Amino acid sequence: MSYATLNGIRFHYETQGEGDPLLLVNGLAAPAASWLFQVKGLSPHYRVVTFDNRGVGETDMPEASAYPTSQMADDAAAVLDHLGIPKAHVIGHSMGGTIAMEVAIRHPQRVRSLALCSTWAQGDGRFLHAIRSWMALWGELDPESRFRYLLMPWLYTPAFLADPAQVDATVKRALEYPFPTRPEALERQGQGILEWNGSRLKDIKKIRVPSLVLVGRDDNLTVPAFSRVLAALIPKAQLKLISGGHGFTIECWEAFNRAVLGFLQAVKK
Repeated sequence: MSYATLNGIRFHYETQGEGDPLLLVNGLAAPAASWLFQVKGLSPHYRVVTFDNRGVGETDMPEASAYPTSQMADDAAAVLDHLGIPKAHVIGHSMGGTIAMEVAIRHPQRVRSLALCSTWAQGDGRFLHAIRSWMALWGELDPESRFRYLLMPWLYTPAFLADPAQVDATVKRALEYPFPTRPEALERQGQGILEWNGSRLKDIKKIRVPSLVLVGRDDNLTVPAFSRVLAALIPKAQLKLISGGHGFTIECWEAFNRAVLGFLQAVKK
């Protein structure tokens, strides 16, 4: 495990593999460990960098009313600085996609390509209600109930949820992680999401790097319509729908990895 003090707080980060740098940016309340299957599949081809966003995992949780996506993008750039990486491919999932876009907006010289996965530029009322519900209920539930009843219905497809063995294995893996997300951290990241929503449409149109907008056909949270809008905003974006729901990095990780690797290989040509 590796740590560095960046932007005034201690960050946890990991690197694995060799080759062109590939930065993975996590979603709301998710630690770097949530990229387990992507690190496994992508590190044979790339130098994969993961890190815990502020407030989550082993990274410090500074006092604040919100963690803006712009601030978390500066954190991501600081991780690259610390590792001596001038430019990287950047993949973001969900909230991590908003951070990845902010990196491309605020630090365009640092981004070689973008893969924006199950993310959005402007969500609707249903989506915002889900985020606010998580913010309100996270501290009221025990860790297992958070995953089983608050998160999983939004993250996985009905077929996945109908398989008790898969559900139990996913919950078990989540509960074995020793640094659960605290309610304050989820609320601060969630507030950053609410502030992002719809606020960067003009800036997103200025993104000029090759971009993949990737979404699960059965995504129940950041529905495919959000990705269609996002892909239309970015001049060099391609839209791809694959199997799975919002949590397709886990449920359909092989298809996810194939889509990302295909995109990255095309960028290199």
